[in-house]
Amino acid sequence: AKSWLPGSYNPDTKILYVPLVEACMDLTPVTDGGRTLLSTGVRPMVRPRPDSDGKYGRVEAINMATREVVWTERHRAPVSSGALDTAGGVIFNGSIDRYFRAYDDQTGKLLWETRLSDVPSDSPISYTVNGKQYIAIGVGNGSAQATGFAPLVPEIQNLDRAAAVWVFELP
Repeated sequence: AKSWLPGSYNPDTKILYVPLVEACMDLTPVTDGGRTLLSTGVRPMVRPRPDSDGKYGRVEAINMATREVVWTERHRAPVSSGALDTAGGVIFNGSIDRYFRAYDDQTGKLLWETRLSDVPSDSPISYTVNGKQYIAIGVGNGSAQATGFAPLVPEIQNLDRAAAVWVFELP
């Protein structure tokens, strides 16, 4: 199943790039008047999949014409941002370990990564000013992705909550 984080589609290659979290979520009814998920009356609790290898973050490229997986990139930290595919053949995506990464959209090869000041919690965007291309992403540890999946990776401590917008100029 797929929910929440938006993917990115390249109409030229017919490939859909999908950010996923490989985990299960149990929904437990709350009867004592305690805090619930929005107005659902349930409390979500995440847990590893039964066959988990401890890698929860995944970006998957799916050819929509053939319905075949082109490549899969996995890492320990759950993803926390949407995916963005650019006309230059680069996918951008972030995870709750505060890393923002760029991948080759045809192979999934990691091209670049940097650690941000907080959790990438939005979908990256691309824009151009005076002929220069930029990639921007909002960060902040208050998102449901950052807080909800944190119990899966207790070694990742994101205690600083400092919302910001990071902008990168592409060469």
